[in-house]
Amino acid sequence: MGFKTHLVTVAIGEDIAEKIISFSQQSPRGTAICILTANGAVSTVTVRQPSTAGGTAIYEGNFQITSLKGSYLPTESGASQNGGLSILFSSPDGSAIGGVVSGVLIAASEVQVIIGSFEYGGSKTKRRKI
Repeated sequence: MGFKTHLVTVAIGEDIAEKIISFSQQSPRGTAICILTANGAVSTVTVRQPSTAGGTAIYEGNFQITSLKGSYLPTESGASQNGGLSILFSSPDGSAIGGVVSGVLIAASEVQVIIGSFEYGGSKTKRRKI
């Protein structure tokens, strides 16, 4: 099945989510990816937060990425289906903020994203009898 790791570097000012989607779309057909970790800072984060008006919140400033997780699965047409991208980040005062990314995710520093890729068989996976 061949699990491989990849380092994706995101430059200051680039959208991290767009860079990950682009990487996913450039992967060979039938390849799924999962975000294992990320290191760096973000300047603008849009996350889904049901408790806010409109259901989303936009944070602007200088925030350190604590955790970035998600997955993208191939569809029948070869496109990538977002399995969700979640972020946890900390503000300069140490407060932790997080949610599901629902818009821009702009890098404030160079961001390194570690991605795992593997062949994805979807519903064609064989089941083993016990």
